[in-house]
Amino acid sequence: MVNTQLFQTLKTSLANTFLPVADTANFSGAPAYKFTPEHKLVQYAATGCLNATYYASAEAQLATVLDLTKEVSPLFVAQTAIYCRERGYMKDMPALLVAALTMRNATELPRTFKRVMNNGKMLRNFVQILRSGAIGRKSLGSRPKKLVQTG
Repeated sequence: MVNTQLFQTLKTSLANTFLPVADTANFSGAPAYKFTPEHKLVQYAATGCLNATYYASAEAQLATVLDLTKEVSPLFVAQTAIYCRERGYMKDMPALLVAALTMRNATELPRTFKRVMNNGKMLRNFVQILRSGAIGRKSLGSRPKKLVQTG
């Protein structure tokens, strides 16, 4: 047998020098890396999956996204919503992120609303999310109502 200390493969030599130690566990309990709230929000938004998956229920994913929108700045939530809609061509996640912005009295809300709610289906999704009570309110409120009327 060859001495592995002298004849290391590229994989083992890189693993010994560059890779950080896993500092958390994923849904299945396997070692994983802890991400910043911004990274987590973008990851959830980019996958856009608000349905049950193998390790997480739809309700757990919704709760995680809503918690993350409270941890990051409103500007970052707005940028994520615009990216998901314009580059990812998503429907539910951008509407959810804009609805979450209504709870924070964000100054970015009018500009984000105009860019994300670009057709009737998006507007319907936004109103349905607000009225469902999932984000903490069951009515539109004056500011979102004005945006819906002018949009």
